[in-house]
Amino acid sequence: MPSRRSTLPQSLATVFTMAEARAAGVSPRRLDAPDVRRLSRGVYARAGVAVTVAELARAHCSDAPDIVVCGATAAELLKMPLPFRRTVRETGLLDIAARARRRDVPYVRWHRLGGLTAADVLEAQGVRMTSRVRTWEDLAAVLSVDELISVTDHLIRWPRFRFEGRRRPYATLDELDSSVEGGSRRRGNARLRAALEQARVGSDSPAETLLRLHLVRAGLPEPRLNVTISEGGVDLGQPDLSWPEHRVCAEHEGPTHLSREQQERDIARTEARVHHGWIEVRTVAADLHDRGARAVRRVSAALRRHGWDGRRR
Repeated sequence: MPSRRSTLPQSLATVFTMAEARAAGVSPRRLDAPDVRRLSRGVYARAGVAVTVAELARAHCSDAPDIVVCGATAAELLKMPLPFRRTVRETGLLDIAARARRRDVPYVRWHRLGGLTAADVLEAQGVRMTSRVRTWEDLAAVLSVDELISVTDHLIRWPRFRFEGRRRPYATLDELDSSVEGGSRRRGNARLRAALEQARVGSDSPAETLLRLHLVRAGLPEPRLNVTISEGGVDLGQPDLSWPEHRVCAEHEGPTHLSREQQERDIARTEARVHHGWIEVRTVAADLHDRGARAVRRVSAALRRHGWDGRRR
């Protein structure tokens, strides 16, 4: 009669290393059982259990104190806006750096990052990773200028404390500018500079950033971003984009606007704005296609109805 397989200790995480298994009293032979799957050399996971990027990263970083998650993987863990093609789900790879170059293995693409200081590294979710500013610098090697503008807008926006529990932006324009100045020979530095020139404080999402870029590049005047508008002392909310001198605003409808409660609030807000003489243009993802052609037409028409002469100021 075959012997009964011992249960894995609860102290072992969903993803764990050979060293952690041994410390928990698990033999190497036990790791060959079907309830364990080998992810890469020395790294295992409980079979049949979904693993997160943070769990994968923590296990791979536990090998040595000089290992840090970097690049797109750090951006994903830090919830920086990232195109899907750069996510771990799409690439199947973690970006991890160490002092000495290591050979790539399944799930891991190793890097060497020179000149890392204490300020360039932080720990979150039990994972050592590059800081937001350092990650922004490294993303310049793999993202387009417009994608970097979205990341820059994310870093410099002022948070809403009641929703986010913080009062300061992740970085200021001056801090990012100093970073660019200090890395004049860095790969992608020209893209960072271009992103800084086009970044604006106030954008709440990549879609809002892209909408603004399309409108401004088409010759429309620069909008104000997520600032309170009012008419006759009546608070009309904080539209995503607004042109108060023309009483025109734009709201981009993302996934958060799908709930019945949010839709009811949106309708009431729109009615109040219309009542006080504003035109509200509501855009969706399709409006951003083809360089935002449909959004440009709709917002331009609204501005002209309220006196815009077609010239940017």
